[in-house]
This record gives sequence, structure tokens and C-alpha cells, in this order.
Amino acid sequence: MVTKEPAQYIGDEAAREVPGRPEPVPSAAQGSVNLRILVLALATFAIGTGTFIVAGLLGGVARDLSVSVGTAGHLVTVFAVAYAVLSPFLVAATGRVPRRWLLVISLVLFAGANAAAALAPTFSLLLATRVAAAGFAAICTPVALATAARMAPPERKGRALSVTIGGISVAWVVGVPLGAVLVDYFGWRTSFGVAAVLAVVAAAGVSLLLPAVSNPSLAGGLASRLAVAGRPAVLATLAVTVLAMASGFTVLTYVRPLLEGLTGFGGEGIGLMLLAFGLAGVGGSILGGYGADRWGYRTTAIQMIVILGFSLLTFSLLPAIEVGSAFVIVGAGMAMVAWGAVVFALIPLQQHHLIRVAPDEQNGVLSLNSSAVYVGQGLGAGLGSLILGHLSLAALGYTGALLAAAALVGLVFAARLPLGVTDREALPKSPAERRSGPSAPKVFPCPQP
Repeated sequence: MVTKEPAQYIGDEAAREVPGRPEPVPSAAQGSVNLRILVLALATFAIGTGTFIVAGLLGGVARDLSVSVGTAGHLVTVFAVAYAVLSPFLVAATGRVPRRWLLVISLVLFAGANAAAALAPTFSLLLATRVAAAGFAAICTPVALATAARMAPPERKGRALSVTIGGISVAWVVGVPLGAVLVDYFGWRTSFGVAAVLAVVAAAGVSLLLPAVSNPSLAGGLASRLAVAGRPAVLATLAVTVLAMASGFTVLTYVRPLLEGLTGFGGEGIGLMLLAFGLAGVGGSILGGYGADRWGYRTTAIQMIVILGFSLLTFSLLPAIEVGSAFVIVGAGMAMVAWGAVVFALIPLQQHHLIRVAPDEQNGVLSLNSSAVYVGQGLGAGLGSLILGHLSLAALGYTGALLAAAALVGLVFAARLPLGVTDREALPKSPAERRSGPSAPKVFPCPQP
């Protein structure tokens, strides 16, 4: 006789049969799950806007607070470093706080940090508010992603992650242009105020529309929860994230002067190309989750990293052609679109794989991956600066492509690492496993995605 077990994720109103494949989720229940995931995407959008809006404010901050533009750029650096360092510790330390209230509290505090930034009388205090904002963002973003994964049925986890991370993609499209426009008309303080209001709206949405979500397993203390980074499969996957992000940010940090030199465009033309990059990123975040669900991690991620490498290499090959020619402009535009799509597709792919190899520490590995993203950004920006100290802008593309090649090697290695798990059903199923049906519990090496 077939028995029933309780639903494993929010929205599955029907119980699953054991043994056997999960029953289809009722459409009304799935619609409820989709709405809740959109609320989580609103939360990541608010966090992302508060993060990226600063890039458009540096000139105004420099003028008002009597610092150089280079010094104002420390607002970006300090945020990235604080996020990368604090995220795994803060997520582990808040592991016992109910997920909904943790999201609400972190969003409200993020809003408070941005409101304080809007009122900061000195640059030092403004820097301090960015450190605080980074800490609250370092909690909210990985917890929102882990919550989306827990709410989605197994065959839709990748898409749930891609929709949630899509909030950050949209923020990249909106944040930088919005900050630039607001600073011209109303000043940089208003921009921080808008970021604070968005975070309050997101907190209200989470409070009203997100149900109570069970916390992941809390076995062990803080040290044991952070020890997940020592698992070979997790560590190798995080290394791929760092290398892939470093490859992109080696070029992205200096993309404006690079594009100006290639195309001869001014601010409006460069803005349109960056907008195309961001819009492609929105589509790419969806593509990454769909690819993880449909074709598996390794097949999809290999293609994404290969495209990333070739798109970055384009920026070193195009300078050999006539600057400002139609061919160069079209080539640079196509490279920007391809680059934006694949770099944002890689983020949900990495998250999906980490959840697969460490299903017992979803919050921990997602916070570590968020830290890896910011470590990659910092390394890429620093390496790009070092390259420009000795070589030309054209060398950035070669460097980015080499880092992408290193990420590809790391990806192939990470996908082959074994993982000791005592119960095959504890892991989310790969596409091949869902087609072939269940198997008996046993000790097994990590399957190939």
C-alpha cells in the first residue's frame, strides 16, 4: 500500500507518495508559491538597488563632502569587503531566527542604514553607514534565496532561485541610472532616501505575504555551520564563483573608458550599452535557473563560462579594428549582451549546485556564495587596476578571458568531486534522476548533474 508523507515545501497542498515521483502541485497552490517568490524578488531588488545606486552618486558625494572621486569610490569597496566578510558569520549566527522575521528585520535595518546615509554630515560617517548596510544586505540576500529554494518543489528550485536573483538583475538595470538621474536633479541624499523607502516597501511585502517558513537544520554551533566551506565540492564550487566574477569585473570596473575608446560614444551611448548589458542580465538570470532544472548544472555552466570567456576576449580583439566603425560598435554591443546574459545566468547556477551538494546547509552555502561573488568583484577590480598600471585597456579582455578559462577548469573539477551522503533522497534530483525515477537509499558519490 502506498503511504503519504507530509509536504516537503510550502505550496504543496497535496502530499507526496512514497515510493514514487512527486505528484503535480495543484495550480492554485503553485500560484501561491509563485507570488511568494516574487515577494522575495522584491526584497532582493530593494537590497540590490541600495547597493548599486551608489555608483551613480560618487561625483555628487565628492563635491558635497570635499573628497576626491577616487576617495568616494571607497563607498563601493567598503561595502563589498564588509559583505564578503560578514555574510557567512551573520547568516550562521541568525540561524535560529524565523525566516520571515529575519527578512523583515534585515530589510528595515537596511532602510535605516540608507536613511542614515542620506543624513550623514561627513564622509567618515557615510562610510560607516555603508558598512552597516552591507551587514544587513549580507543577511537578507542569502536568506531570501534559501527561502525561495525551500518553498519551491524540487523540479522548480532552479527557476525559483533565478526569479529571486532576478531582483538583483533588475536592480542593476535600475540602480545605476536611477542614482545618476536623482543626483542631477535632487542630490545624492535623495537617492539614499529612495533606497530606504524601497527597503521599507519590501519589508512590508514580506511581512504581509510571506508565510512562516521552517528553518533549516540547526545541528551544531557556529563553527560547525561554517565548516561546510571545508567540504571539497563546496569549496571547489565557491572557487568557480570567485574566478567567474573576477573575470567579469576585471573588465566591468573599467568598462566605460574601454567602451569610449572602442566606440567613440559619449555618456548617452555608453548608458544605452550598459542598459543592454543589464537587460540581458535579467534574461540571463532566468536562463540560468531554467538550464539548471532542464539540462543540469555542468552542461549549462560549461556553456555559460565558454561564452563569458569569448565575450571578454572580444574587448581585446576589437581595438585592432578601426575605432568607432560600425563593425566595432556592433561587435562591442553583442559582446555586452552575451556577457550580461551569461554572468547573471551563472549566479543561480552556482546557487543551485551548492544546494545540491550541501542540502543540509542551504543558508550557509548561499551566504558563502554571496561572499564569493563580492570577493570576485574585489579581486577583479584590483587585478584590473594592476593591469592598467603596466598595460593598456586592451589587455583587460585577455586577462578576463584567462580567468574565465581557469573558472572552466575549476568547474569541470568541481562537478566530478564526490560527496558522501547517506540518503540519495536527501539531495534534490537532477533532471536525469527525475526521468529515471527513484532509487533505493544508499551511500553514493555525488552524481553528475
